[in-house]
Amino acid sequence: LMAAAGANSVRTDHRGLDAAQQAGLTCLVRLPMGNPRHGFAYDDRGWLDAQFEKTRSLVRQYRGHPALLAWSLGNEPEIDTTADQRVALWKEVNRLALMVKEEDPNHPVIAVLGDGYRHMLHELDRACPALDAVGLNAYADMLTLPEDVARAGWRRPYLVTEFGPRGHWQVPKTPWRMPIEDTSTAKADFYLEAYRHAVEGRSQCLGAYAFYWSHKQEKTHTWYGMFLPDGSRTAAVDAMTLLWSGRWPANRCPRIAGNGIRRLSGGRRSVAGETLLAGQRARFGVTVSDPEEDPIEVAWELRVDVADNPGVGGDREPATAPIQRAIVGTAEEGRIAVVELPRKPGPYRLYVYARDGHGNAATANLPILSVMPHRTEAEPR
Repeated sequence: LMAAAGANSVRTDHRGLDAAQQAGLTCLVRLPMGNPRHGFAYDDRGWLDAQFEKTRSLVRQYRGHPALLAWSLGNEPEIDTTADQRVALWKEVNRLALMVKEEDPNHPVIAVLGDGYRHMLHELDRACPALDAVGLNAYADMLTLPEDVARAGWRRPYLVTEFGPRGHWQVPKTPWRMPIEDTSTAKADFYLEAYRHAVEGRSQCLGAYAFYWSHKQEKTHTWYGMFLPDGSRTAAVDAMTLLWSGRWPANRCPRIAGNGIRRLSGGRRSVAGETLLAGQRARFGVTVSDPEEDPIEVAWELRVDVADNPGVGGDREPATAPIQRAIVGTAEEGRIAVVELPRKPGPYRLYVYARDGHGNAATANLPILSVMPHRTEAEPR
């Protein structure tokens, strides 16, 4: 699917090389590098030497693979580090880069930074002269990335090693501190804007890897995946097909209007979540359309909201299942849903999915806080 959409490279580890070759793709291969936030100590010589030898073994084993494009040292090892900790980290990055270049002079080697790159590129530039380029993971920051790189004084090439929708740490939050996710339509529009600003026409930029060519649980099960768990494509796939190939797919994804789900109560609209009483019923609506005017099937789910999970850097997070019998009715071909909140108070999230019957989908969600009714003095205790 990726190759058919016009992509030519995938970011993975060595286990993806054979599949990429079969699809006509190259690989930016990630080499293992411990993260201090997971307990890896860059002042422990035994750990460093074991990591060094494991990395050298992988380079020797795969340096001749025809799908290999370049090597990448770890992923965002600088997250939650202090400036003092990064002195040892960058020293080891440079030592590994020198070894990789000695073992394989035919492929470039980079290191990958998260969106704290603004404050660290100058450190990396000074401490790691062996790197051929830098990989930058950027989300909302794509709209300032080339300018940020220039201000940091980085003159070597850069790759965008991850980009996608606005991150969960970059969006508005509800009054109860849950991040508000953009609709799949708004996300696709952002992919286009981001790529055109940070990649197209930027001679210092060698290319960009879109995130995430599958589905995953990270704050929600729909936030970062370009596909839904059932394999349906979202509009982010349409956007990248246009950017990679110069043309839209023959059949495009449905679109969700505005901010997505709205509560139907006196015409009131909310973009910051809804607060309802535990056990309460409420009506919600969504406006959807299809570029080819295909019939659209609309489905709704209510789940416990776990978007306040403290994980960072893509750390594994548990998913939550749909709550049975929470959707008690629909109307207007599914575009309106009657939802009954559980009697247990807490944070929930209402999801809507619009599918066109051709493997394409659109999705949106709305955070909901369920609360117990307040007692009054006249009520018996």
